[in-house]
Amino acid sequence: MSTTLGWDIVVELSILCAFLLFGSFLRARVKFFQNFLVPVALIGGFMAMLSNESFLGKLTGMLARNFSFASLEGIFIHFDVDRLGIYVYHLLSVTFIAMAFRGRGGAKGRDAVAMGIGSSTLYALQGFISIGLGLLLMYTFFPGLFPTFGALAPLGFGQGPGLTYSIAHGWEESFNFAHAGNLGLTMAALGYFWACFLGVPIVNIGIRKGWCALVKDKSHLSTDVYKGIFSRESTRPEAGRLTTSSEAVESFAFHGALIGMMFLITYLLMKVVVTLLLKIGAAGFVSTLEGFYFIFATLLTLLVRKIMQMVKLDHIIDDGIMSRIAGFSVDFLVVAAIAAISLDVVMQFITPILITSLAVGLITLFFCFWYAKRSFTSYHFERAIAIYGMLTGTINTGLILLRMVDPEYKTPVAQDLVFTSAISLPLCFPLLLFINWPLKGVEVTGDTWMTSDPSFYWQTLFAIGIMYVILLIVYRATGLIRLKRPWRKLWLEDTES
Repeated sequence: MSTTLGWDIVVELSILCAFLLFGSFLRARVKFFQNFLVPVALIGGFMAMLSNESFLGKLTGMLARNFSFASLEGIFIHFDVDRLGIYVYHLLSVTFIAMAFRGRGGAKGRDAVAMGIGSSTLYALQGFISIGLGLLLMYTFFPGLFPTFGALAPLGFGQGPGLTYSIAHGWEESFNFAHAGNLGLTMAALGYFWACFLGVPIVNIGIRKGWCALVKDKSHLSTDVYKGIFSRESTRPEAGRLTTSSEAVESFAFHGALIGMMFLITYLLMKVVVTLLLKIGAAGFVSTLEGFYFIFATLLTLLVRKIMQMVKLDHIIDDGIMSRIAGFSVDFLVVAAIAAISLDVVMQFITPILITSLAVGLITLFFCFWYAKRSFTSYHFERAIAIYGMLTGTINTGLILLRMVDPEYKTPVAQDLVFTSAISLPLCFPLLLFINWPLKGVEVTGDTWMTSDPSFYWQTLFAIGIMYVILLIVYRATGLIRLKRPWRKLWLEDTES
């Protein structure tokens, strides 16, 4: 059909929709996915990835050559990986703008602050260990690694696929770090694996050992939760409330227009900033700045939301509808992100990928539960599993795991987790700046890069180490953590805490 009508984009988006529906079907039918509460977007994304030419297409082509049968390579789906990356990049901004438009409740007590500072401290530790390992691998067994490779694991685990791709693709464009964007998506996918396939068994252990405050067995989890689809007889929760008359404008369209307005405002502001950078000869910072587009969009949205509150217009925004838009965006973001992963890239970097992701995963798993009885005064296990889910996926992953032990969100942990993500952004923002510092030691010549000053690499590692120490000192000095013995014990019993 005619390409002038944009059918390639429409068909590609339709295929992503089909895989999301296929993921819903598999979640509703396959016990394995139900038992681990694997999100539908994750299932659909991996099905799309397996249908990609770079996976099964190449596999069947290889088998055809070796075993003399007709190749099936031509029947598999060809995704435009660059375009999938564009979807991920912009859907990330949609998610953050929608969340920023929501009204935010304040934190309830010290444990909410402890969760925020504790998760930020752990995120800094993730960065220090992974970046250190990345530099070690670059200078020993894998000299072809780029200097910011180690930052991909904490980005993928702690920030999800959207931000990871946004930053890593900027490195790829400006510094010719081959496949950086795709590697970022791979790390984010591995983070989801840690969240689902370790998080759910840990919840089961916590329930069995009596660590949960409300749940003593899994009988409270309905069939609807396992299958991911409400039955005909179920009481269905509200998606949101109308704030406009549908005769005038559909509320969903109105909320979508608010998000589009913030896109335009942010774009115009960024265009001015980019023009100024080009005039002062700082073109090298443009791609990095564009990678943080979602942060500027979030900050501007918070400002607009505040102005709307001041002029008594905030009632036209419904938190429920904005949550649905954010959820819509996250689901398609995850499907597109995982579908874009290339087998060729994964196999080329498989060893450093496994080393850094394993280190970050184990550190996150250990310290989330080590901190719990030493930091929080209530709902220790619920807070630990929620933070673990957030630091291996996104806040949505944390809420999914939390729901297994707090099905009605009766504890304050869900609200505190939202506050945790809010307080973590400014506390962890220096880390997002530090990971770009090694780029000052890189010289680009044509299509290649080379190290011009390796001291910038080690300065980055030192700065993140200092950041971790400072956060740990603040954590301890404020009394939000008590370093109780035995230090080697992961989970303190009630008599020890």
